[in-house]
Amino acid sequence: MAGLNNRSDMNRAPAFISLRTKFVVFISLVIIAVCSGLSWYFIRQQADSMTRSLISAGSILVKNLAHNSRYGLVAKDLVLLDQLINGVMEVEEGVYVVFTGPDGKQLAAMSKRSIYPDTALAKALYGSDSTEVVIASFAAENGGQRELLYDFAVPIRRGSENKSPFPLLSLEAEKPQAETGMTAESPARVFGIVQIGLTGEKMSQALSRIIGNVVLITIVVIFSGILATILLTRRITTPLKNLVGVARQVAGGDLTASVDPMTRDEVGQLTTVFSQMTKSLKDRDLAVKQAYQELEQLNRTLEQRVQQRTRELQTANEKLQELDRLKSAFVSIVSHELRTPMTSIKGYVENMLDGLTGTLTEKQSHSLERVKHNIDRLTRMINELLDLSRIEAGRMELHMVPVSLFDVAADVVESFQTAAREKSITLRAVPQQTVPRVNGDADKLNRILTNLIQNAIKFTPQGGEIRVEAQTRDEAYVEMFVVDSGCGIPPHELDKVFDKFYWSESVPVEARGAGLGLAIAKNLVELHGGKIRVDSTLGEGSRFSFTIPIARS
Repeated sequence: MAGLNNRSDMNRAPAFISLRTKFVVFISLVIIAVCSGLSWYFIRQQADSMTRSLISAGSILVKNLAHNSRYGLVAKDLVLLDQLINGVMEVEEGVYVVFTGPDGKQLAAMSKRSIYPDTALAKALYGSDSTEVVIASFAAENGGQRELLYDFAVPIRRGSENKSPFPLLSLEAEKPQAETGMTAESPARVFGIVQIGLTGEKMSQALSRIIGNVVLITIVVIFSGILATILLTRRITTPLKNLVGVARQVAGGDLTASVDPMTRDEVGQLTTVFSQMTKSLKDRDLAVKQAYQELEQLNRTLEQRVQQRTRELQTANEKLQELDRLKSAFVSIVSHELRTPMTSIKGYVENMLDGLTGTLTEKQSHSLERVKHNIDRLTRMINELLDLSRIEAGRMELHMVPVSLFDVAADVVESFQTAAREKSITLRAVPQQTVPRVNGDADKLNRILTNLIQNAIKFTPQGGEIRVEAQTRDEAYVEMFVVDSGCGIPPHELDKVFDKFYWSESVPVEARGAGLGLAIAKNLVELHGGKIRVDSTLGEGSRFSFTIPIARS
């Protein structure tokens, strides 16, 4: 249960804190920190300044008192010392004055309170060579309250270090050094110690008043800053609250809600852009509704249109099928009817060439050879048309038996050696001993290779090479390759070479055949359950390949 409670606490959404609250709290903390820091710094500076002023005044007072009391200490004139003490005690900050003689005993003293300085400080000055004012501070009880006192002590010496500006005040200064027993190198003797005590109570009171004023001003500034922050954040967040309210209405689907900009700043720009966005959404929603209405109207008539279009397509398809059937029948009939007269014409021409009709001149023999060549060419075209018609009509029969595809290729290569030598082309079948037999019709396989090799010889220049190779592919097919070093096929024509009646744009008109050889080869390969493809590089040659399934025992 504890684990579930922990997970629920972690998944709980954080409490919402408004932007206005964040601004007010943050800026208020900054104002408080800055004002407090400045106030503390100002009070500290005032306290240090007052302390320095009191110390400076005390140092001047004790030095003047030491100078004026020099004769009184030498002559031990208590009346003069009392007069000097009374003068000092008239100072408001003065608390006590003590004169100590050269023997360390007090000659004269006065205190406004029952407070006197520690004698240890005076005794320490007797053994010191310093002539500077020694300042010490200590806390003392005054009517149950503690106050801070500053003690100023200075030694009065004789000799070169403390020569009086008034020689008459120093009787011993007029005596020769021999009589006083002092030399230039002798240390100056202490005539006495002057100590005065000044209270810091007045300074504390003044500092307290300053602190009170500073605290009051700081509080006023802080509250004024917080109030200004609240007003400023209200001016910023009120338009945002209005914008949030309108955004909720828009999110709920009310696209008619709008908000007017209240300020000419970034918030006002945001409000304007939001209003424009709402208007765009409204226009788009209206366009979508109109589109749905049009779509509903189209849906009502779509079924009728689809049915009408389907009937039109069926009618057109039936017409096309009928035209294709008539075309195939026409081609088949014409080809079949042309075969008989072409065979008869070929027989008469061969008899004339053999001299059965009489002796022929050289010119007559040449003309008859041309006639025989064209008759053979036309006969091949007729046979190709008949074969293609039978294939498309599904009347092509295959006598499937295990066949050595390489042996078929070797026979076809041998039959084309004469044609290859006429163009000085090297035509060879690369022997392969490990190629298994395929399941196919030997005559149809011969026709496939005949068409491919005949095509390769046609487009291979003199001195070129044609190779016929075979290999096993995926242990299920034998793949046969017919590779030539001819002119190659442009890349944009590679997917068209197996189409019926297609000739490459680069082939001269006089060199074009019926355009059926590769189409027949493709159909025969597919009847065997294989595939045919071509790879070609323009200017380097082509490689035709087809696959035939391996015969299974």
